[in-house]
Amino acid sequence: MSFTYGAISLTLTEDKRKNFLSLKWQAVIVVSVVLFSAISLLTYFGKKNLDITHINERNRVFEDRQQAVNGALAGIQLQLLRLASHMQDQAQQDSDTTMSTQARLISVLEKNWGQLNFDWGVDSLLLVDDHNASLASWGNKVDPAQIPEQWKSTVKSSESPVTRVWCPTTCLQVVIVPVLLDNLELGLLILTSSLADAVLQFQANTNADIGLLVPSQASQTRSGRRSLERWSHDVVALTGIPLTHNLLLSVASNWSLEELLEQKKVTRVWDGNTYEIGIIPLSDNKESSSANLVVLDDITSDIQNLTNTLRTFIAAAIATLILTEAVVLASLWVPMVRLQVLSKGLPQLASSGRTKTAERLDKPSGRFLRNEIHELFDAATLLAGTLDRLDETVKSRTKRLKTRSRELLEERNFVTSLLNNVHVVIFTQSPDGDIQLINSEGRALLGLKEDQEHHENFLSRLDDVTQQLIRDGIRQLINGDLHEFHHELDFKSPHGRQLHMDWYHSCLNPADPKRSAILSVGLDLTERKQAEKNLAWLAEHDPLTELLNRRRFQLEFERALKQHQRNQEPGALIFFDIDQFKSINDTSGHMAGDYLLQEISQKLRHDIQETDVIARLGGDEFAILLEQSDRSSAIAFATKLSEIIRHTKISANGSTHKISVSIGISLYPDHGIAAEDLMANADLAMFKAKASSNARTNWQIFSPEDRERNKLRNTVNWKSRLQEALDADRLILHYQPIYDIARGRISHFEALVRMIDEKDEIISPGVFIPIAEKTGLICEIDSRVVTLACKALHKFKKQGFQEVTLAVNLSARAIADRNFIDHIEYEVGKYNIDRSNLIFELTETSAVEDINTAAHVIGDFRALGYRFALDDFGVGFASWYYLRQLPVDFVKIDGSFVRNLASDREDKLFVKALTDVVHGLGKQSIAEFVETPFQLSLLKELGVGYAQGYYIGKPKPHLVTVIENQTPYLEPVSGIAKR
Repeated sequence: MSFTYGAISLTLTEDKRKNFLSLKWQAVIVVSVVLFSAISLLTYFGKKNLDITHINERNRVFEDRQQAVNGALAGIQLQLLRLASHMQDQAQQDSDTTMSTQARLISVLEKNWGQLNFDWGVDSLLLVDDHNASLASWGNKVDPAQIPEQWKSTVKSSESPVTRVWCPTTCLQVVIVPVLLDNLELGLLILTSSLADAVLQFQANTNADIGLLVPSQASQTRSGRRSLERWSHDVVALTGIPLTHNLLLSVASNWSLEELLEQKKVTRVWDGNTYEIGIIPLSDNKESSSANLVVLDDITSDIQNLTNTLRTFIAAAIATLILTEAVVLASLWVPMVRLQVLSKGLPQLASSGRTKTAERLDKPSGRFLRNEIHELFDAATLLAGTLDRLDETVKSRTKRLKTRSRELLEERNFVTSLLNNVHVVIFTQSPDGDIQLINSEGRALLGLKEDQEHHENFLSRLDDVTQQLIRDGIRQLINGDLHEFHHELDFKSPHGRQLHMDWYHSCLNPADPKRSAILSVGLDLTERKQAEKNLAWLAEHDPLTELLNRRRFQLEFERALKQHQRNQEPGALIFFDIDQFKSINDTSGHMAGDYLLQEISQKLRHDIQETDVIARLGGDEFAILLEQSDRSSAIAFATKLSEIIRHTKISANGSTHKISVSIGISLYPDHGIAAEDLMANADLAMFKAKASSNARTNWQIFSPEDRERNKLRNTVNWKSRLQEALDADRLILHYQPIYDIARGRISHFEALVRMIDEKDEIISPGVFIPIAEKTGLICEIDSRVVTLACKALHKFKKQGFQEVTLAVNLSARAIADRNFIDHIEYEVGKYNIDRSNLIFELTETSAVEDINTAAHVIGDFRALGYRFALDDFGVGFASWYYLRQLPVDFVKIDGSFVRNLASDREDKLFVKALTDVVHGLGKQSIAEFVETPFQLSLLKELGVGYAQGYYIGKPKPHLVTVIENQTPYLEPVSGIAKR
């Protein structure tokens, strides 16, 4: 059987049908195996259960028989004991005193013998004295000497009766009772009773053959006995002979008597029947020498019943198995026929006759219930329709694939063009460095032609150390230890240009080491590295004079001081600035000033030692560090420097300027060992030299006794105190309200910093802020004040004040630091503060130091949502010019114009003009130092928007106090209410 679909040919060969077996027969076989296994297990466990039941039943029967025998023997023993006791009682109650005790006992026994023998089954009665001599006897003759001496001794010693089974010629139940004879002599009364009646009664009740098994004795006659020599016993009163005797002989040949006594019963097949042979001891002594009762029970019928039951069960199981197989086969026959039809029709679905095949498969089955076969036929019919649709889909997709192939080709050309036009080196290489693919930038870097890329090794162009570095990195990429390998290296192009390249390597196909390729991407960082070098140079040098700047000079100075601590060599620090430099700038222009600075720097580099450190600190200030120099060397250098500069002249715009300098000298360790102290001392000496105006020797050495020294010492002391306050968190905020004149309510508050000294006294900012600006601690104070303000706003919000806005003062250094905005943003985010609740105040003088930077930083703040105020406005010479350039929200009119507002007409005109200009620029005005109600009313007339001063409220440490304790002169004034 074969069929073809498109270009695919499918064939069912005869080889594939050699091992074919119909599913219905497979099902029958599986069901048969399962049922047969289940039936076998049930049969096995059923037979085992029947056997156990039979054994338990036979054990129960044997135990019942044993209990019956023991009960019968116990009854005979008890009866004989009672009779003996009764005879003694009668003898003692006899009233004839003429007779002795022995005579009365014999008389009673004589009188009652007939009744004892006939009614009570006593076979013999014997009275013996203490010497075993017979005094009297009745019934069967019994020789006292034959009775075991041990029994008699036991009775005499214990003076209590003894009961035993005794089998001299036949088995008897013997009772020996102690009796009192004449002269207090102890005698024995012996009663015997035959066990024959009990045995016969047992046989009648059990319907089994029985016999008494007694030890063999050569001295005794064997009349009525049948010998079992292997057991050394004889069988007495055996029923069912000779069959039973032969059966016992067979048992004796297979089991010893001890084994039989241990097992109690055995089963033996004899003459076609099955017998159960049990042995019941007739005494408590289970030794083989004692008398025993042998029971031979024919259990053939019981065994036959068991066998018949098992056969019936097996027959029913086999019938069930056959019936189940027939039902399974019948239920699978028709579905298998339909499956055969389907198996023949499915291959035809791939041929051109698909429609006819589908119609044949789609015929109704006529069955009410559906099953998987019907679902399979429906699926085949659905498959036929699906194949028709797939034909159309294949044609459509083939068309789309062709279109997509063209698009991929275009994309490939685009990517190739992109790789070849990007200014990045991109290539793939083998783990050994052989280039596989490379873009045009890479070919240009390596100087390769298009046909040379497959014959070039990238690593061969590198030195040995770099080769090993890259090989190690590639090995880690292939092993999976690294995801990306990055390094930088210097590379010389074929044109001789030294390049600095940044390389990134990654592994393609890391799962298959044999097919792994390394993707390498190289960036040319030559220009960036050069720019970094230039930036590094600019960070440490003054670009105009090419001398060291203040930052680098301080590092060099600190290095020299550390060197001094090791070798104790003295040194000198020289500060100097150019006299009348501002005048030169104003009269001849900034270009002349720049030229002068460059000329002086050239002379310094030319005329001083290379070991000396020269720097331009800023403006026209220069510093020179003289290591290993004492006082005289420093003075000589200052004199030489003054002479060098004095011969410098500059001409510009028709004017000639003679140059002189003012020089200050500080020595270490004489004037200190700290860089800040020495620089401050040199600065003081320079100002003193400028004040002395000695044109030829215009230098001064720092003198510790100078008044300026005391000022410096005071500054240093305050710096220490201020640093301790910062470390101990002893900066606090006081809050002064700012009044909205038009609305008649508190608008916001200015947060004013205060310091708590060692005595818990509050220090105003006018004392420590100037020192902080000189010593550089102002930046840390700015940061601390922002943190305190954000923390306070967070606290006020938790207290229920939702509309509190704080104005915070910033220094010029804060706005010059671009990172300060990041600090503010961190604190605002930390305490979840609305940015509109913060207003930053900047003094006019701070803002105009660098108007461009100030305008840019203020713009950045306002873009984030903060507001800005310009403080102390009106005192600067360029206030009107700079007001338009600064994008502030508030302008605070300096208090000097408000203090005399009521009496000074010019101040009133100035405030009015300033207010109009501020409002015209879209800003709000705030008047400071409002101390009287008349000033407030004038400000309202002049159109000023806000007022601040002692009349409105003094700075207080707690915001609630400020709000709740408003001055009564401001009616109606409302504070900020809680929500």
